[in-house]
Amino acid sequence: MDPIVIPDEPRGLDSSDRKFPPEYDGHFDRLLITREEIKDRANALADLIHKDYKGKRPVLLCVLKGANNFYMHLSEALQDLCQGFYTEFLRVSSYDGLNSTGMLEIGGGLKYKDIEGKDVILVEDIVDTGHTLFNLLPVLKSEAKPLSVECCTLLSKRLDKPAHYSAKYVGFTIPNHFVIGFGLDYNELYRDLQDIWVISQKGIDFDQSTMH
Repeated sequence: MDPIVIPDEPRGLDSSDRKFPPEYDGHFDRLLITREEIKDRANALADLIHKDYKGKRPVLLCVLKGANNFYMHLSEALQDLCQGFYTEFLRVSSYDGLNSTGMLEIGGGLKYKDIEGKDVILVEDIVDTGHTLFNLLPVLKSEAKPLSVECCTLLSKRLDKPAHYSAKYVGFTIPNHFVIGFGLDYNELYRDLQDIWVISQKGIDFDQSTMH
């Protein structure tokens, strides 16, 4: 199943009915993907995973913090399909603000024995350069020795250079913009948005110290 392609040009989505905290007013350049579209896509990806893992119990390994919202929708859709699975969580970071640090930090308390010999599906929020997964997967394979490892990502960003890693299950491909919302953050803000937006310059420049 091919991902849904979000075009480079603005889609002209009506954002007048979108809800968000008032302190974020003016922080968005445009609405990119609605929560309704995300939920529909999570259901479609769950159908595909169910077909591939029917009769098996994969480990859904959520990459925190960004993938948490998507993970909840995906796991609920799999529950509706009566697909069994295990749940585990992993914290991985390679970003500081708008830029990748080029360094991988792994945490979150995952015990490798919990995924040893099992089929693992990494649940990600976004794959852009693929640097994080390219460096994470060899560690998981060598240390935890899972039976298999695949990745399900909500978003894949289209860049000029080929990514280091491509996910098997992809919700949407998006233009090369910095996006926020639905778990995706900018310096820990905007994870609490229901939809996915392109951040504006006002959002980038926002002084968090002015918040309560």
